[in-house]
Amino acid sequence: MWNNIYLTRKLHIVGITVILLNTMLLSIIAFMWTHIESQDEMISTLNLKISAMEQSRMNEKDAVRAMCWKELFERIDNAQKE
Repeated sequence: MWNNIYLTRKLHIVGITVILLNTMLLSIIAFMWTHIESQDEMISTLNLKISAMEQSRMNEKDAVRAMCWKELFERIDNAQKE
């Protein structure tokens, strides 16, 4: 009988240990999940900022190209007039 009580106490301790370890594991997974979600939000915000910067650079390049073409055509027109 004492052996049976000892085994049930041992199983009780093992069960509590398993439950505590499982709780710790789930807490770690939840923490990492929230950390990944916050990083995902930061990355999407950075992507929006980068795409806006690239768009402004493309607009600047288009404006420079247009000015270069305009200057080139003006030089051709001036050369033909002379």
